[in-house]
Amino acid sequence: KLHGITKAESNQRRYRVLVVDDSIVPRTAARTMLEMSETLRFVGDASNGSAALPLIDKLRPDIVLMDVHMPLMDGPATALSVLKRFPDLKIVAWTVSESSDDLVRMMRAGCVGYLLKDAGPGELERALLAAIRSENPVPRRMIPDVLRRVTDAASPPERLTVQLTAR
Repeated sequence: KLHGITKAESNQRRYRVLVVDDSIVPRTAARTMLEMSETLRFVGDASNGSAALPLIDKLRPDIVLMDVHMPLMDGPATALSVLKRFPDLKIVAWTVSESSDDLVRMMRAGCVGYLLKDAGPGELERALLAAIRSENPVPRRMIPDVLRRVTDAASPPERLTVQLTAR
């Protein structure tokens, strides 16, 4: 069994991955890592969100690996636009940013996961397969900051005050 998917299942279905990133180096790295996978298949790439939209329509990927910061149409705007048209498509943010703000923006836009670009081939494969299973892969080292942010944003419960009469 490989990452929750049996060998027989992986031979039957390879999940199609589209990579969207404004830099050629990460796109090439993603392609190389995906070509090593028995369960994932690189189907194409785009250099920005605007270029990704027609490719998604044409290639019908199962999952999109998307950069957060891109010119013309950034990750959150692209994710919102894509998911409006293809609500069942899985999008995983792929970035160098360890900012909890970026993570929250991408999740609010509908991404199902957040992966840092320093991930190796095994971690990339695990994260994408987790996203396909409707899990939410997020780097462990970012979780404390995100939890702190959520805790700080939550308002404390209102104190109940009771008015007593002299009686």
